[in-house]
Amino acid sequence: MRILFILLFSFQSIFVFGQDSTSIKKDDVEIIKEFIQDLANDDIRVDVILSKYVIIENPNEELYDYLEVSLDEIRINLMSKKIEDIQYIPYAKMPRKDVRDIDLEDFDSSRIYFLYYRNRQVAAIYLEQDKIASFTLVSKGNNKAHFVLY
Repeated sequence: MRILFILLFSFQSIFVFGQDSTSIKKDDVEIIKEFIQDLANDDIRVDVILSKYVIIENPNEELYDYLEVSLDEIRINLMSKKIEDIQYIPYAKMPRKDVRDIDLEDFDSSRIYFLYYRNRQVAAIYLEQDKIASFTLVSKGNNKAHFVLY
């Protein structure tokens, strides 16, 4: 009887611990929604948002200034919008005509999202390591655009 109880307890522990570890990890859309919520909140400084959400591999003062200005532009854009009405569309669900000019390079397309508000794009976001690796699409030439990593 004891052996049966111990085995039962062991199996239950495995399932409980397994559930805890998967529920802790946030999905990409959750991360982006939290980012947008914080960005829409004027009480949260842009530098705090950068450090909390954005991967910056080669930090320098000029890059921080550029990123802060870029986030300020998105923040201004969000002021006139109902945050709860923003749509988070994964790359795979975008119409081909809207993404054919994006060069994915070696990026994982399953981690690219386009944010839309009333059929207008608010931002394009690429995630890595559960943080934002890019919210900047720039022209690459030859009618192609690509995400810039920071």
